[in-house]
Amino acid sequence: MIKVHRIVKGTTALLVAALGFVMIVWAHGQPAHTDSRRMVQLRITFESGDWANVTEFEGGTIRIDKNGKKLAISPYVREQGQVELRLFQAVQREGKETMDAVGTLLVGKNLTKLDGGGLVTGVQVLDADKKLPSGQVAEAVAGATCCVTTCAGTLVCGVCVCTDCKRCGPGWCDCAQP
Repeated sequence: MIKVHRIVKGTTALLVAALGFVMIVWAHGQPAHTDSRRMVQLRITFESGDWANVTEFEGGTIRIDKNGKKLAISPYVREQGQVELRLFQAVQREGKETMDAVGTLLVGKNLTKLDGGGLVTGVQVLDADKKLPSGQVAEAVAGATCCVTTCAGTLVCGVCVCTDCKRCGPGWCDCAQP
């Protein structure tokens, strides 16, 4: 009986150790989920001449608000440095505000004219594959939205926002002037 107990105990310990080793090898081969998030940096120009450089996660939402007009932009990376923007505009229905799809637009490195509900006049891709310094993706995810008002009073929200007046975002947030 003692021999059988030792054999079972030894076999169990060996199986647990082998399973642990397999899990470590498997996990090592998998990319870290926080490091695999794509980001896009856009320059948005407004009808009043003000501007914002906004960095957002692919599929995230850039929010723009001025005088009750609201626009949401979701960027999706496509081939050759182009970005598909899905546009949504706020509308009132039965006393509730909802975001209706306005359309999609493919933009690249050149300034693309845009009729963004009287708010946005142009969009340009600054970086379609934004790289963050190692270990800062988690920081960006944790504080995923910051909002800044441009000098002309347009509120812009994203992960990193730089406007003609101010900036906000994590420590890696760069604010190149247009």
